[in-house]
Amino acid sequence: MGMVALVLGHESIDLKKRFPDQSIRTVLDYPENKTDSADFRDRLTSLFWVCSYMILCNFMIDQLNGHVSPSFGGSVKVLPAFENQYLSFLSFIFLMIIPFVLKGKKNLREWELSGFFALSLSAFIAFLFPAIGAQYFPEQGSVLFTVPVFLLFISLRGLFRQPGFATIALTVAGLFLVVIQLINSHSAILHLASSILIFLLSAYSLQIWIFLKNSSEKIANSWKEWVFGKVRVINHGFYVGFGAFSGILLAGILAGKEYALALLVFAVLVTIFSALWAQIIEGSAKLKRPFGYYGGLVGILFGSLAVWAMGLNSWVIIGVASVVMPWVQAIGRLRCLVNGCCHGSRIDNPLVGIRYLHPRSRVCNISGLKGELVHPTQLYSILWLFFVGIFLITLWNKNISASFIFGLYLILTSLGRFVEEAYRGEAQTPTIKGLHLYQWTAIISVVVGILMTVIRIEHPVINPGFSWESFSVAAICGFFIFFAMGVDFPYSNARFSRLV
Repeated sequence: MGMVALVLGHESIDLKKRFPDQSIRTVLDYPENKTDSADFRDRLTSLFWVCSYMILCNFMIDQLNGHVSPSFGGSVKVLPAFENQYLSFLSFIFLMIIPFVLKGKKNLREWELSGFFALSLSAFIAFLFPAIGAQYFPEQGSVLFTVPVFLLFISLRGLFRQPGFATIALTVAGLFLVVIQLINSHSAILHLASSILIFLLSAYSLQIWIFLKNSSEKIANSWKEWVFGKVRVINHGFYVGFGAFSGILLAGILAGKEYALALLVFAVLVTIFSALWAQIIEGSAKLKRPFGYYGGLVGILFGSLAVWAMGLNSWVIIGVASVVMPWVQAIGRLRCLVNGCCHGSRIDNPLVGIRYLHPRSRVCNISGLKGELVHPTQLYSILWLFFVGIFLITLWNKNISASFIFGLYLILTSLGRFVEEAYRGEAQTPTIKGLHLYQWTAIISVVVGILMTVIRIEHPVINPGFSWESFSVAAICGFFIFFAMGVDFPYSNARFSRLV
């Protein structure tokens, strides 16, 4: 993941800057996004990538989880004659035929990309929730050449786009193989349900992306403010207020009511240090009260010391904070969209970029990019944090140590931040030795995260559950964060007075 982050967040961008007129296609590259007929190399390359990646995912899932009993459901017994795991190999042969019958490079490219995305999503689910996602294997025999039903659905979708007798014959064969795969699965219900979900997310990923991008643009231009005397309330504060309330409430449920007050102290200190950090790095005449994520990480140290001074286990707070922070950050990115902070750099592709038009946005009044297409970096962050959040809360539920979860939180969020920062376009962010300042801090954060994962701690005794103490603290924290990031004093020039 570090190598991928380095390529996406620096090397590929740097190469394009140094060689802007060169475009080199490699032997194992994707088919081009054209309607031209695909040649034999394109078909063979697509077959290699999809089949090899599927075999790799199957092998890893089987080695890590084995044949885990399904959470519910079981194998289907309606057609005993087809209860033979070796018949599943027919679906692998069917999969090998598909790239040689699909017409056009574009159709072949979509088949390959959809297959990659679907297999990655399937592996993610199967690793974390094997009782749900690892149920497509036959009950006995080799799992390497077992084709999940969602790959058959993706193949059938590609065939539907080119009518003809061969398409009809292959469609009938594909539907027959779907039935065979379901019969030989551990749980036909889970296999079918998860396959339908994965198929929809992968096959229609472009449409989903366009919807999310357009929604981001609407939110980015939704600034509203209300002035009451010398006090101004800005609508983007409601996002962070709700995010803080939800996160602290979840943390209180995970840690128990004994840690409710400690969560309040911890959250306040983290917020204060995020403000101090940003004031030092970005504070200016136009930015009286910015907030910085890495200042919050520094605040974790002081917040932990405060919790320790209260006679409580600091690792519990650090652990639950690591679990809820991706969700809090993801919701907080909606504020960033409205405020225009953390915005992207210019991009010419309308399929990717969004436009900021509201004069209050930082994109317009500081960076001077009003009406221009820019990367929706806040949306990039939200999508990444969504998967990180699912991953970390699953580890907490499996009783993984808080130090290990905190280390992984730092590693995963920092790798994402390294890539995201490369596509940001904030004028006030310094560049050092070819990298943005926050790319360097992300590298440091990854190293610290690695060190955190090797700290061995005893699993603390906690009493998780909902309590009114935790709810009250969550409400107080939510209001505090809302006030800090959504309420200011527009007629003052004092430090920390204005948000815009």
